[in-house]
Amino acid sequence: AGYGDGMTYCGFGMSLATGDMDGDGAPEVGIGSRCEGAAYNGPFTRTGKAASSYRDWRGGETRGVVMGDVNGDGTAERFWLAGPTDGDLRGPVHEESSGGELVKLTNADGHAGQIGDINGDGYGDLVTGIADDDFRMNETGAAHRGGEIQVLYGSTYGITVGQRPTVFHQATAGVPGTAEDGDQFGQSLSLGDVNADGYADVLVGSPSEAVGTHVHAGTAVLLRGSATGLTTVKAVGYTQDTAGVPGSAESGDQFGAAVHLADLNKDGKAETVVGVPGENTDGCVWIARGSASGPVLGGSVNLCGKSAGITVRDTQGYFGAALTSPHVSF
Repeated sequence: AGYGDGMTYCGFGMSLATGDMDGDGAPEVGIGSRCEGAAYNGPFTRTGKAASSYRDWRGGETRGVVMGDVNGDGTAERFWLAGPTDGDLRGPVHEESSGGELVKLTNADGHAGQIGDINGDGYGDLVTGIADDDFRMNETGAAHRGGEIQVLYGSTYGITVGQRPTVFHQATAGVPGTAEDGDQFGQSLSLGDVNADGYADVLVGSPSEAVGTHVHAGTAVLLRGSATGLTTVKAVGYTQDTAGVPGSAESGDQFGAAVHLADLNKDGKAETVVGVPGENTDGCVWIARGSASGPVLGGSVNLCGKSAGITVRDTQGYFGAALTSPHVSF
C-alpha cells in the first residue's frame, strides 16, 4: 500500500536479493525498481506475508539491490544501487546498516551487482557492473568505453566508505576483447567457483560486442579469483564462434545478455550458463560443465526455448534474457 504513489513505470521487481540481516535465521528481501526501495523482513508466512516491511526514498531510485556478508559476522549487509542519476551516470552505491541507516560509498559505482568471496579470505566481495558508456548514454561521465565492472573487497570492517574499487574493462591488460563504443561489458555478471579452487570467479556478459562483422553478437568473459583478488590470469572470452560452443555468431544474438555460474551437478564446480536471447526466434541458453581447468567446451550444449516448451507467435521469444544472477534492466 502506498508504493509508487504519484509515479508510473516503477518496474517493481526489476532486481531482488535475499539475506539474513538480523541473524534470526529468516531471510530478508530487498526489491529494486525505478521508484523507492522496498524491503521485507522475514520470517514469511506460507501465504507470503512478511513479518514487517518498509519503503525507503533516501537512496532515490533503487534499480539494483545486492545482499551478502562482507564483514564475516554471519549476517548480510544490503547495498542499494540507484542506477544513472543526475550528475552521476555511473550510479551511486549506498550501504544499509542493520539499523536501516544508508551510507554512500564515496568511490563506488554500479547499476547491478553480486557478492562472493573472490580472494578466499572468508569475507564477501562486492562486484558491480556499469554497462553503459558515454556512447550509449549520449553524455560524458558514464562507464569506461565499452562498459566496466568494479570490485570492492570485504574485510573485518566490511566495505569502508572511502574504499576505492578495482576496475576491469576490455582495455584492461589481459581482459579478452577490445573496448569499443556500446559493447555493454558488465550488462550481466555472476560469481561462482568454476574449478573448485576456493576462489569465486566472475563471469561478465557483453551482449552488444561485435564478433567479426556481426554486430550485437555478444561475448562472455570469465575472470579468475585468486588469493590476491580478481585477476586476468587465465581469463577467457567466449562467443558462438569459439570452438566447442554450439551455434555460430550472428548479428543480434546478444550472447551474454544474461550469465550465471551455478553448480548444477553437485561436483563442487560451477557450470557456466550464458543467455542468448536473440538466437533464432525463441532464444537459447548455453551450458558448459565446470572442471578443475575451468569450463569444458566439449559436450557443452544449447538449451533453447522451443525445446524447453515455450510457444512463439509473431514475436521474438527472448528465452535466456534473464537468469538468477543480476543483469542491468532499465
